[in-house]
Amino acid sequence: MILSEKDGELFYELWFPLLDYCNQNYGGKKNARKMSAEKELDSQEVKAAADRIWEDVSIIDEYLKRHADMPDEHQEIISGWKRCVTDHFIIERHLKKGSVFISMSNENVYLVGGIISSKEEMFCPYRMPMIVEATRLPFRDQIITDGLIIPYSNFLIGGNMARDYKEIYMEAKLEKQIIKSL
Repeated sequence: MILSEKDGELFYELWFPLLDYCNQNYGGKKNARKMSAEKELDSQEVKAAADRIWEDVSIIDEYLKRHADMPDEHQEIISGWKRCVTDHFIIERHLKKGSVFISMSNENVYLVGGIISSKEEMFCPYRMPMIVEATRLPFRDQIITDGLIIPYSNFLIGGNMARDYKEIYMEAKLEKQIIKSL
């Protein structure tokens, strides 16, 4: 599952200016190119700015103070990103409603949607289950990622581990403990 086209566009309308703010104020690049104005972005530059934000979510508060004229709905969405969690996850499977992410640190099971592409489309060539590093965050009533997912494609999950994570998913499904919003 992915966000609606309108919500996908809104995510990037909110996300890129926040990245620009971070770069200009915390990236040591006062004259950094504006990501919101670029057609092609350097993924390492985007990841570096995003990591700075996720490591210090008070940057979001500062950004919102400086943009107090922003519509309340937009402020709520961005403020919600302070509840982000960066972790290593097992993507156990893809479903119509999203991809199943299992936290490797606490075994919580999340249903995660895509922004403009499903995780299935993004990771089509990879064998499931797979290990990824990702930052999950709320967007309205869904869980998405910041779009900067690092697959650990050189780590293959063996049969026993795959069964263990399948069991974790099946138990969460049975107990209705799949987390669908933050």
